[in-house]
Amino acid sequence: MLGSAQLHFEHEGTSVLYTGDIKLRQPGRIETFVPKADVLIIETTYGRPHFRFGDPDSTIEAIALWCRRALDSRVTPVLLCHALGKTEEVMLQLAQYGFAFALEKRCAPCARQYAMAGRSLPDWIELDGEPIGDRVVIAPPVGKDDIRRLGRYRTALISGWAKDADFARLFGADATFDLSDHCDFDELMEVVERSGADQVYTVHGYTEDFARSLRKKGVRAWALEANEQLALAL
Repeated sequence: MLGSAQLHFEHEGTSVLYTGDIKLRQPGRIETFVPKADVLIIETTYGRPHFRFGDPDSTIEAIALWCRRALDSRVTPVLLCHALGKTEEVMLQLAQYGFAFALEKRCAPCARQYAMAGRSLPDWIELDGEPIGDRVVIAPPVGKDDIRRLGRYRTALISGWAKDADFARLFGADATFDLSDHCDFDELMEVVERSGADQVYTVHGYTEDFARSLRKKGVRAWALEANEQLALAL
């Protein structure tokens, strides 16, 4: 996501790396660099072994094919994505296939913020009840009132949570694609290995599960609970 960054600092000879919402491999981009550190604080949204995602470039290609088949059948393809970050990145990756987009009202402000930050997005309009032609619709996963007015449509959930059958079932999507801007389980393990850290603290998501997996590999790891985390008023 635009603006995501790791934080690396040193204090009294000890280096600390905080990953934030890290992703090693994203479609069409170079691999993320992981600095060396003595202490690693890692975000573990997908910290269980069943969260293993496919190749992101292949997943984008599969999403594009799904959208094209829907449009060829005179059906509106609707991609269910988080408004901030996922929506814009999906647009940028699908643009190479010639798609134009219509964004549900909750996605539009975030797209405008991307533009204000200097990241131009492919052709899009805001979904307002008017005919949209052959556009791919992007909307948040929750709340589909505007989508139901489209007539004939199909939905696809675009999320790492597509690997969790119970979670994916909640949205009743016609298709699911495991595209995420967070590391999957194997990438999380790779971040730990690349950092060379001998102390690892896990935050957010499956913290204890991932810390336990690390301890089984001989890594000193602890899960930080919510009340152990420091909120900075920036």
